[in-house]
Amino acid sequence: MKISNVTAASAVVFSVMLLFAPSAHAAEKETEKPKEPTQTIVTVNAGDTLTSIAEAHETTYVTLFNANENIASPDAIDIGNEIRIPTADEELPDRYAEYAASVAAAVAAATVAAPAPAAASDYTPVYSQTYTPGSQAVYATDSAGNTYFKGYCTWYVKDRRPDLPNMLGNGGEWTANAAARGYATGSTPQVGAVAETNGHVAYVEAVNGDGTITISEMNGTAGFGNVGSRNVPAGSYNYIY
Repeated sequence: MKISNVTAASAVVFSVMLLFAPSAHAAEKETEKPKEPTQTIVTVNAGDTLTSIAEAHETTYVTLFNANENIASPDAIDIGNEIRIPTADEELPDRYAEYAASVAAAVAAATVAAPAPAAASDYTPVYSQTYTPGSQAVYATDSAGNTYFKGYCTWYVKDRRPDLPNMLGNGGEWTANAAARGYATGSTPQVGAVAETNGHVAYVEAVNGDGTITISEMNGTAGFGNVGSRNVPAGSYNYIY
């Protein structure tokens, strides 16, 4: 009887060990590698900009542009576009530097010198300072929310007209995009209006009696980053009021 009791007791202990012993399946779970983080994809809705999406995800519009090859311009995204949010440690190609260089080349090719004014009194330089990357010129101070690249005509005009939205596109696209957003546009010049021609935008300083307007501009005939003023034919431009 004693031997039988010992045998029975051993059987009970062995059963308990089997019951509480970790299974092979549980051991496998412990050795599984952590899953890769899920990609964050944002669908563009009405009113979204690359900047607003970037701020909502604690990054920059330059980073989002670099991470999304489907975006042709950081100034223009369409409703329904899918924007991938990269991880903080992800290495990305510098697509923005290439884009900025192509815009500079396009502006230089599209800028045409205006004819000389009828008389010296018709032309009064408004600005003659130079913007140096990494610093601020006397006039050129940031406007809140100006997402254009400093040194270009679009940055300067947005600085003069902070009431206009970002993401109006490149110079040459502003009038159509502004009209689509409900802004008044036309062919009659007004002081304070945006003047747009092919590939370039400027700010109207004066409307002259000889059919010309005086514009101030950045990256015009004065060169990249320079702010200057000149008289041009009023009929060569479209206007945003």
